[in-house]
Amino acid sequence: MATDRADAAAEAVDADEVLAIAQALIRARSENPGATEDEAAEVATGVLLGIGAAPETVRGEAGRPSVVGTIGGDGGPALAWNGHLDTVPAGSRDTWSVDPFAGEVVEGRLIGRGACDMKGPVAAALGGAAAVLKAGVELAGSLTFHLVADEELAGTHGTQVLRDRGLLTQSAAIVGEPSNLEVALAERGGAWVTATTYGAAAHGSQPHRGVNAITAMARFLLRLQEVVPETVHPLCGRATVNAALIEGGSAPNMVPDRCVVDIDRRTIPGETDPEKVLAPFRALADELAADDPSLDLRTEIRDWVHAAESAPDTPIARAIREATAAETGAIPPDVGFTGITDARFYLNDAAIPTVIFGPGDLSVAHTAHEWIDVDELVTGARTYARIFASFLGA
Repeated sequence: MATDRADAAAEAVDADEVLAIAQALIRARSENPGATEDEAAEVATGVLLGIGAAPETVRGEAGRPSVVGTIGGDGGPALAWNGHLDTVPAGSRDTWSVDPFAGEVVEGRLIGRGACDMKGPVAAALGGAAAVLKAGVELAGSLTFHLVADEELAGTHGTQVLRDRGLLTQSAAIVGEPSNLEVALAERGGAWVTATTYGAAAHGSQPHRGVNAITAMARFLLRLQEVVPETVHPLCGRATVNAALIEGGSAPNMVPDRCVVDIDRRTIPGETDPEKVLAPFRALADELAADDPSLDLRTEIRDWVHAAESAPDTPIARAIREATAAETGAIPPDVGFTGITDARFYLNDAAIPTVIFGPGDLSVAHTAHEWIDVDELVTGARTYARIFASFLGA
């Protein structure tokens, strides 16, 4: 019976409807920073009203909108589906071959800012839920959509607000980030490290009288990879480090007395102590200072986000594998997610078994000409319909 329910739900997916929802969301500009999610929230609210979800808009102190809506009944399993309505900025229009907010389909690909990350997956989930109802599948449990603001800038004004309002109470969750329809059970965290070198200013024509903070920093950055431990996580691989932003000097005719670099150090599950993550940075600085006593380099962690991990054998993980295999003919692999997602709020703060799972390829997210294959978008909707029907069906 469960298989029959899932098959009926998948067959009820309306491919044109899924594409239309995705296009409407892309056209609702919601760059973060630079715009709000209000227009996208209106689109999502309209779809949720259409499936009888009685949506509510939740706003934090900053006024950013997240939309919450539930279908189904009480007493059975409660599933949350989380997706974000904001996108990164589109950047220069000159780098796009089409208008990034038009939602055009070119050679089978839906192109636009957010097509992959993650307005396409949001549309797939909404289309999957609509198909479950259209197929007449009776839900013993409940499906709650958390369509949130501000994920691209840490979720402070989105999923974190839902957490603080006590709305993360479900028995399982899916975060629909683009995972190529693979089962992402772990995600990296982040330590944003600020490194500062202090030198001594001098006239640019007499550099020997000063201490150059920029060249001191250069020696540190050339060995930066040494701060990453050899530990390998089975899904997320090794931690990474990236020198992301640099600022230094005061004028072209002066020896710079200060240089600051912001460093993106991605952590893996198991790295829970900020001081242990920072220790190799300081050890490298001490080693360099031993060779050159004029070097004065200090490091501190400016922001910290914990990595997150879910067990592989939870009911929601099994339901996703079974649904994907039924739809695609292949059991999806378990993988790690390289980015930071809102899954951490469900896993770390609410102890809810959570899987990151959605159509689309993360490698094209945040790029010019961002896209999602329309066929994969529809496959995602059909797979979500199967998951919702089997996990929540009476």
